[in-house]
Amino acid sequence: MNFELKAVGIDEVMKRFKNFYNASTEEAVGKTVETYARKMANDAATNAPVKDGFLKNSLASSPQQEAKMTWTFGSDLPYALRQEYEHRSHKGFVRRSIWTNREAYRAALKRRIIEGK
Repeated sequence: MNFELKAVGIDEVMKRFKNFYNASTEEAVGKTVETYARKMANDAATNAPVKDGFLKNSLASSPQQEAKMTWTFGSDLPYALRQEYEHRSHKGFVRRSIWTNREAYRAALKRRIIEGK
């Protein structure tokens, strides 16, 4: 179970805001994507059901960079999907971590593009 977090369409945005674009803007956007991927993974780990702690630990340590401005996080445990979608608490701990951070993530990306740092 892996979730992907990336800045989609950033090239088009940069073309439209060419006065704001520079290498430091691209680097800042990349760091923002990383920051929020790690934050969402940690939030998911905090809210995951805990029996032995393996699911929590696998989520917290899972963020990986897949490409420029693209990060994934999740769990490779065989029961992770079942816990996410079928656990009796119906927490949806990974989906909830993404949803609750969504607006802040978007705002941070906008800020990074405009400020360029």
